[in-house]
Amino acid sequence: METESNKTLEQAEIQPTVDIEALQKSYSELQSAFTKKAQAYKELEQKINSMPSREDIIREYLLANNKTQAPVVLTSSSSAFDFAKEKKPTNLAQADRLACEYFKKGVSK
Repeated sequence: METESNKTLEQAEIQPTVDIEALQKSYSELQSAFTKKAQAYKELEQKINSMPSREDIIREYLLANNKTQAPVVLTSSSSAFDFAKEKKPTNLAQADRLACEYFKKGVSK
């Protein structure tokens, strides 16, 4: 027969000893690591939310390239499309005006 003291001795050997200070230290370290991860996640989330969308990028690109220049116009010829050609000057005044426009475009660029 087992005595009462033998039972408590066996139970004491089976149960692990708990170090409260070690548990508190481990919990604090775990909490600190979790807080750092949560902060890094929040920073990444803010960066992603501050990035412009694809539509915004396309809109900005189109607005930047559509200053005062008219788009190229396609005209039809017999069976294909040709790029519209600028009108050629028919007199000296038109030629002078056209030359001035070319020089102004060259200077502004």
